Amino acid sequence: MVKRLRSAVLLLLLFMLPANGIAAEELHAIKENARTSKLYDRALELITKKIPEAFEKKLSNSGKYIDSITDIFKEKNIPLDIAYLPLVESGFSPLSVGNGDAVGLWQFVRSTGRKYGLKIDSYVDERKDPIKSTYAAARYLKDLHGMFGAWDIALAAYNAGDGKIKRILGRYESARFPQVINRYLARFMAASTVAQDPESYGLKTPVDAQDDEVDFIEIATDKIINLKTIAEENNTTVTAIKELNPALRTNRTPPYPYVLRLPVP
Repeated sequence: MVKRLRSAVLLLLLFMLPANGIAAEELHAIKENARTSKLYDRALELITKKIPEAFEKKLSNSGKYIDSITDIFKEKNIPLDIAYLPLVESGFSPLSVGNGDAVGLWQFVRSTGRKYGLKIDSYVDERKDPIKSTYAAARYLKDLHGMFGAWDIALAAYNAGDGKIKRILGRYESARFPQVINRYLARFMAASTVAQDPESYGLKTPVDAQDDEVDFIEIATDKIINLKTIAEENNTTVTAIKELNPALRTNRTPPYPYVLRLPVP
């Protein structure tokens, strides 16, 4: 598959260089690619000129999660540009619900979430857990990269589904994506580029992520317990517990082993 998508030189580099090194070239090529460069410029203008306040709000939301995401991506050897994918997927809201019941920071549908180890039942929806869902997203992205051999194509598959991308690549001698996929790639790359250096584009730099982070401890439960009881015993509130545990669907813990995060008093 890779032979049909990349030249022999790029194939040689793919085997010689670390994944993150070649990936940066693939992703940043979106800015100059004949099919995506104009779309990238339009996305950049939209972000910086037409909706800067809305983008700044999404970027501000990232402060609670971006450090954890980048740590996980470094561990899994995934390009750090992709850590900002939730900007276009969910606006960095773990409670976001999109089309087709896509949920969470990474907008997993039920089948993909369960495939990558996220529990979804009447008690929890771990697509909303920022840490567990990020590990799942990392595994999914790695699988897509292994399937297609290039990070830009992996992102196209993340958006459109690997089956659709396989059909497209089976039809053409190169990656000729429909306009809607090219627009998604351009929008992602513009968002990631601005997010990593907002001041250069006239936008505000978000408050240091450490200021948004909440110190917490973890406790293990193995039965249904009302969160109000846990809150009273630990000098906190149900609201504070729910904010640290967005995967909980009710105000009770599940009837099976579960690790609950509690704010440090």
